[in-house]
Amino acid sequence: FPTLNLLQSDQSTLTVEQWNHLSNLSHCYDEHSGISSAVHYMEEQNNLPIKFRFKCEPLKKFISGLMDRAQLLYKNNQDFLSLIDDDRSILLHNTIKHVRGLSSHFIYRQIQLINNPVCFQSLELIFGQKTIATAKRVDDLINFDAIIMKLLLAILAFSTTDYTVYSNINQNNLKNIKKVLHFQHVYIDLAWRYLLYKYNHRQAVICFSNVLRCLLMLHNTIVLAYEVQQYTDVINPLFNRPNKYFI
Repeated sequence: FPTLNLLQSDQSTLTVEQWNHLSNLSHCYDEHSGISSAVHYMEEQNNLPIKFRFKCEPLKKFISGLMDRAQLLYKNNQDFLSLIDDDRSILLHNTIKHVRGLSSHFIYRQIQLINNPVCFQSLELIFGQKTIATAKRVDDLINFDAIIMKLLLAILAFSTTDYTVYSNINQNNLKNIKKVLHFQHVYIDLAWRYLLYKYNHRQAVICFSNVLRCLLMLHNTIVLAYEVQQYTDVINPLFNRPNKYFI
């Protein structure tokens, strides 16, 4: 996956500091998201005889490992690390489901996982037809620029929205909400400025609308997936160690 040279821009409203911020964010994702191991996994599977490809248990292990690595996107974000421990813990718990889901779907699209018919059948066996059909729609909606995707993950990581997947864990209030909101503004501003650099105003609005549609569909997928026992079997162990990368 070629890395976009973000610093070669003379026709944008982004400052050099903002381009550097984007570049660091992009490299962080490329290094820590697990995309390289996902490419390797697909190569391994495609080299096997068809009847041995994408067996359910190894596939579940691959998906679990990919989702687990999403925490590294938090750990290696210096803005996130600048928050106090309690606020990091609250944000991680509240946003990890959607960051994991979106990052994983982006990688699925890159490696054409869901579009592989053999893999698709195994995914249906694991998560159910309804969940995978919705997941396929998310996959189809992730058709925007990779840098926008990486910015979106950062925006989600600082999100204070209370999503409608409930847990039995008491919710705590952020202690330094102003700092969290500051980083929200930083990344949303970066995203909009990058959109205007990449597209004209009309195209930027369309892309932003598509991003929102993708997020809504992702949330629908997560809600459906939580109704499937095998999905919770994959996810629950990850939630039992939500801060392992911060120890």
